[in-house]
Amino acid sequence: MTLIPKLIRIQPAFEDREQIREMFERQAPYRAVAAYAPEGLKDETQAESVHPVLPWFRGDWAVDGKPVVEGAEAILRNKSFLEAARSAYGTPLVCPEFVAVNINGPMPAGTTHIDNPSFYGATRVGYPLPFLRVMGFSGLFEPWRVVRASILSWFYEGSGGSFDYWPEGLDGAMLSEQPPFGNVALCADTDRMYHRIGPIGDPHAATPRMSAAAQIRSNGDGHWSILENGEVRATYPYHAIRFSILWKAAIGDRQPNPGNLTLDRIMSIFTADLRHRKVDFQMPCDPLADTAWILLLQRIYADATARKGG
Repeated sequence: MTLIPKLIRIQPAFEDREQIREMFERQAPYRAVAAYAPEGLKDETQAESVHPVLPWFRGDWAVDGKPVVEGAEAILRNKSFLEAARSAYGTPLVCPEFVAVNINGPMPAGTTHIDNPSFYGATRVGYPLPFLRVMGFSGLFEPWRVVRASILSWFYEGSGGSFDYWPEGLDGAMLSEQPPFGNVALCADTDRMYHRIGPIGDPHAATPRMSAAAQIRSNGDGHWSILENGEVRATYPYHAIRFSILWKAAIGDRQPNPGNLTLDRIMSIFTADLRHRKVDFQMPCDPLADTAWILLLQRIYADATARKGG
């Protein structure tokens, strides 16, 4: 596996930070992360505790290298971000991919995780996220991994809300960026570096009653509200909301290559490894839609990684 590059701190992150900050209100509402980016499939045959949906929301401001909301071009083509990514990876071949934003109300710490990977020939365009995640956890597809630079910046001055990360792996020390956040950003590889959002606000505050169908929006009076089915589930003052921006760029030559992955090739690699492990399995007719197949891969690769602590 390619070594994770040294983190680079970017300051100032934006020429006009307040202009970027104001975009959050203009581009509302935002969908719950629970609906936007599921972490994996749930095995309905297994009893498990029910976890509440956290007040964590997300939106896309740029996708596939193109801005999709007004003002996102300034973030996507941010010169400081491009320079940091080029320096971190030692190459001029940096191709901005997308800009996503996270909006968090008071909540417990988020799950420690790595971001969803992409591979040459297998990306979220055409492949479900749970399938891509098990490809990443398996370690079988590293020669095809799309190496990506990630840059994160934050807008929050309240209590808690740190960005916690483990640059040397989960067995190493945890480092944190703490609020109040100035005009700062961090260049890292969050596809391979474990990280999380620290607890935000009062750690004893009740989690609002909401499902993955909830949305959050600005009320225009300095407050933000979570709504679901026309009902207000929670309202917070602006200073209690943690806003963040995630910028990602592909590193290296992205030209089509006959050696890129295909679904047949992926299946051949998975099945060979499963046979080597002496795992009993049945070949799926549609591996990208067969829940039992993806759950099997999840148990073999993702769950085993979690048990080992990453």
